[in-house]
Amino acid sequence: MLGTMRALHQSLQDTDPIRLRVIAQFWEISLTSTRPREMAHELAEAMISSNAVAAALERLTDDQRQALQALIDSGGQMPQRIFSREWGSIRAMGPGRMDRERPWEDPASPAEALWYHGLLFKSFEEGPDGAYNAVRIPPEIQDFMPRTGESRPTISVKPAPSPNVVSSSGDKLLEDACTLLAYVHNQRPSWSPDGAWSEHHTDRLLSRLLDQRSDRFAFLSHLASRIGWVVGEERGRLSLHPETVTSWLRRTPSEQRSAVTRCWRDDPTWNDLSQVPTLQPVETGVWRNDPLLAREAIFRHLTSYVSPHWYEIESFIAFIKELDPDFQRPSGDYETWYIRDEVTGLYLSGFESWDAVEGRLIRYMLTGPLAWLGLIEVGAEEKGHSPRAFRLTDDGAAYLDLKTAQPPAEPPKPRLRSGFRISVPLGRRYARFQIARVADWLQNGDHFIYRLTPTSLQRARRQHISVARVLEFLEEVTEAPLPQPVKEAVNRWDRQGTEASLRLAVVLRLADVEQMDRAVSVPRLSRLIEERIGPTAALVKREDWHRVITALEEMGFLPDARKLPR
Repeated sequence: MLGTMRALHQSLQDTDPIRLRVIAQFWEISLTSTRPREMAHELAEAMISSNAVAAALERLTDDQRQALQALIDSGGQMPQRIFSREWGSIRAMGPGRMDRERPWEDPASPAEALWYHGLLFKSFEEGPDGAYNAVRIPPEIQDFMPRTGESRPTISVKPAPSPNVVSSSGDKLLEDACTLLAYVHNQRPSWSPDGAWSEHHTDRLLSRLLDQRSDRFAFLSHLASRIGWVVGEERGRLSLHPETVTSWLRRTPSEQRSAVTRCWRDDPTWNDLSQVPTLQPVETGVWRNDPLLAREAIFRHLTSYVSPHWYEIESFIAFIKELDPDFQRPSGDYETWYIRDEVTGLYLSGFESWDAVEGRLIRYMLTGPLAWLGLIEVGAEEKGHSPRAFRLTDDGAAYLDLKTAQPPAEPPKPRLRSGFRISVPLGRRYARFQIARVADWLQNGDHFIYRLTPTSLQRARRQHISVARVLEFLEEVTEAPLPQPVKEAVNRWDRQGTEASLRLAVVLRLADVEQMDRAVSVPRLSRLIEERIGPTAALVKREDWHRVITALEEMGFLPDARKLPR
């Protein structure tokens, strides 16, 4: 008996004698001792009885019974902040005040009533986001409490009408990951110790991506580092981990998406809360959030949704608030987190700020990472409006094990087009990465366009890729023989180097030879002339044309500079 009484007995031993007598009165137990230790033992022995528990439950009011049932539904224990939010607080009182005010006769809340009835005790627990105060039902008493058989309801939101404007990322993140990997391989961009790319390389790479939003680029570049594709070197340059990159590029689209999604899902260093627009978490050293808790909850709740139905984003947020409000704060701490609203400048604390913090976080994850990864699509009423609805994609449902992933249709083969251009369809990521090693990127669209150039072939040569291997590879990926003029031109470059060149420049023309002779003799103007291409004509760099105009002005000329770049 003593072994089974241990938890209740210990709780009662830590209880003030006044409260022990109040508990005994509620349970209708006559105490024979006045010593606290013996009083606790007598109470524990008498309370652990099915008849005693049943009689105690009969004496509860409806709201006290509901509060107790909520605690039972939570496994008999709950963070005190969360329990108090719905069932009221338990006023802290010393023996003197307790004796004077007799709070058990008019309890301030259902929680306080259960406290003085001996059905609820406090404890100190350790959780995923730190230590917290909890309330609990002693397990020996809970064993005799009837089970309702009711489970907590799951989230269920009625399907919403199809939106007018649908935004679907599909495989864009996977394609942009391939583009990023090719860029790092060819350019070896510089980076700072905090992992940020230089502005120069960021702008150049963004211009090549299918989605050029800066927040998405930050997400993608972070994942590239965390998944092990991109490695920072001591010299401040980025390089690739060849085996990891090749392994990922060779996988199926479903496997590629799963690898990237798992990286985000399990990454404690990417804090989604810090990425929410208009929210500014303030580091104080007193609090911290665990981003893994929030992601686990969102993934869990998404399994209640069926593809391809649309659901209201606000309804999804509202149901999480009702059924799982503390998904990222298991201890229910809404007071010590320092989060500022960047619009108002106010700090958002207390449960009343849930919509401004948790609500925005959920919206960010739906419209940000989950949409970028191609797991969901979002929809709006009009172009440019905030998304109001979402639905699981087939890829999202497959990732959540709600349906079997279907293999995608085989994309077309790359094609060699006129002008030494290579057209690579979407989905040919491994082939495109290899093509990017030996050809220069030109543009994106329905296809990715690359071009063989002396610069790209020289880059291939530095990677110990011979011209013969370049030609062989192009025939392999296009599954067609290369045109003979292309072979001859590439082999001619291999033997003799660059024999023809084109570049954009500005032509300066003067009225006669004497004026041109004078122009090239003036130091300020001669420095800006690249090459004299005739008696009265010379080439000027495009970026220097405005300086040339200034120099001509000083020489007394009024030049006609129409149709020049701004």
